[in-house]
Amino acid sequence: MTYITLGYRPQTGKKDTTGLNPGNWTISFTPDIINVNVTTQFEVYKIIVHGAQNTTFNVFVDNALWDTGVYGTQNSWDPTQPLILRPGQTLSLTYSDPVTDNTPPTATIWLRYDPSILPGQMQ
Repeated sequence: MTYITLGYRPQTGKKDTTGLNPGNWTISFTPDIINVNVTTQFEVYKIIVHGAQNTTFNVFVDNALWDTGVYGTQNSWDPTQPLILRPGQTLSLTYSDPVTDNTPPTATIWLRYDPSILPGQMQ
């Protein structure tokens, strides 16, 4: 399996507008930010986050919870089971701290895809 990198995408948290995390910081990687040009699935194989002290975050794909209570102060996440996305999906990190703390979290995601996976073979 030979992966092709799709690079990285940095993002800073903003006041939640997803409805998943009212009044708190949310980092959203929307399709226009992810901006991949593949017709099949791709992987988020690494996430690097920085946030306020003693915070956690939940990981959502669109409106579905994918992971919960991830340590959010400073963390580098290299999941053994990479997060699979398809073009058009949104990845959101919903932080546990309120926007009133004036400490927006930041995250960088690293993307790649396997060119041997054809559209009919997606997971």
